[in-house]
Amino acid sequence: YVWLDALVNYLTVAGYPKEGFHARWPPTVQVLGKDILKFHGIYWPAFLLAAKLEPPRQLLVHSHWTVDNQKMSKSKQNVVDPNECAELYTHEGLRYFLLREGVAHSDGNYSDTKILRVLNSELADTLGNLLSRCCGKALNAASVYPAINMEAFEALKQIDATKRMLEALEEMPDKTLNHYRNFNFYLVIDTVVHLLHTANNFFETTAPWKLKKSDNPADRAKLSTILSITMEVLRQAGIVTQPIVPGLSAQLLDKLHISHSARRWNDLSVNLRSQDTPLSADECILFRRIVPPAPQTVVSNEMSRPERNSSKKRKHTN
Repeated sequence: YVWLDALVNYLTVAGYPKEGFHARWPPTVQVLGKDILKFHGIYWPAFLLAAKLEPPRQLLVHSHWTVDNQKMSKSKQNVVDPNECAELYTHEGLRYFLLREGVAHSDGNYSDTKILRVLNSELADTLGNLLSRCCGKALNAASVYPAINMEAFEALKQIDATKRMLEALEEMPDKTLNHYRNFNFYLVIDTVVHLLHTANNFFETTAPWKLKKSDNPADRAKLSTILSITMEVLRQAGIVTQPIVPGLSAQLLDKLHISHSARRWNDLSVNLRSQDTPLSADECILFRRIVPPAPQTVVSNEMSRPERNSSKKRKHTN
């Protein structure tokens, strides 16, 4: 009775038995934890079939979270408060970590050390820093999404770092779409982070800061092309990660001045700019590195009474 009463809430929240209920039923995917699979995978479909209603079309069963490799429990006082975590790591940062580390096939492990390392390394350094370098006045004084010079592009394509990046960029849409369809969000992130690593390597290898110092038109064309290719990687990364970190993705795409109507999956084909387009004038620090709060120094009572300690010591010595 208890489970029948609880499970029927899925129907009532969808509008049952009112008119139009079938527009929202059955669910395409029902998400549940592994400990209640029996009730959702056996009892619930049986109840629905008995009522001549279609069961959910697919069940997505997720694992649980441990904390520092221990089961989360109140008695161990290791329960993680998501609100406190979101204050320190931001809502987007916490969301990113949970989707990156949480997998369906095994329990995930929450660790403050790990979340700091992941967010600082991937969101602040790999993604955020790359965007800042492309858009910053030091390399991009005109603050534009520059056009590609095809002659410079052909020359850059001969470099191994460029080849690796373009190959990863070409593969990324199909790979990530397949991972999304299989609910493997962590593999979506893996694929995007790999692409961003190749883009950072391309940026370091081509050294655009050296070209900035040159007055040679060919070098200036090469600089613009490097920036444009890198921004194309960022544009596609921003579109793909919208379900993972919608706020950060929106910031990134806003900075690149990508229209809201051009942020769909079918906008992922490589877009080589034929003319300069202005970037957003708003400052964009995508994700600030997180510095954990310093541990508070605990002063003991004995240390706070030096005279008493010293007199005891003298008495003992005598």
